[in-house]
Amino acid sequence: MKKLLGAAILLLCLVLATLGVLRIWGVSVLSSYTLLRSGATLAVLAATTVVLIIVWFAFFSRPAAGYDQNTGHRAHPRR
Repeated sequence: MKKLLGAAILLLCLVLATLGVLRIWGVSVLSSYTLLRSGATLAVLAATTVVLIIVWFAFFSRPAAGYDQNTGHRAHPRR
């Protein structure tokens, strides 16, 4: 997971540097309007993902799934 996050950050930095160099040379690949819309789309997707994860763990998790309930009064991990 750490390597995946590092690769994503590295790729983002590379893309931003490339866009900066193209802007210096006057090449307009993306307009600010397109970047704003793309950023808003990513923000909506991120917020939706966070809400889905919260709902998943709030309603669909089984807290007793990994414990043996037949052993004593305390929760004992299954072996």
